[in-house]
Amino acid sequence: MRCGCPQCGTFMIQKELGACVCVCPECGYRCDACLGTGTALTREALARLRNTDWITPHFDAEPEDGLTDAEGPNAPEEF
Repeated sequence: MRCGCPQCGTFMIQKELGACVCVCPECGYRCDACLGTGTALTREALARLRNTDWITPHFDAEPEDGLTDAEGPNAPEEF
């Protein structure tokens, strides 16, 4: 990812200096906003998310728009 320096507008370069950061080659400004630094999950937090029901599938439900797969806009003629 390339992002612009908030100080001078120059494209910043990613560098690994013990931690991932972007460094502006023009003014030396350092930033980690676009890299998500510090947002990694711990093993324990990841383990707590393991059995989370993110969605509840309804395989028998009718489509909300009332179309079946064969009636969709890109359905082949023979269906």
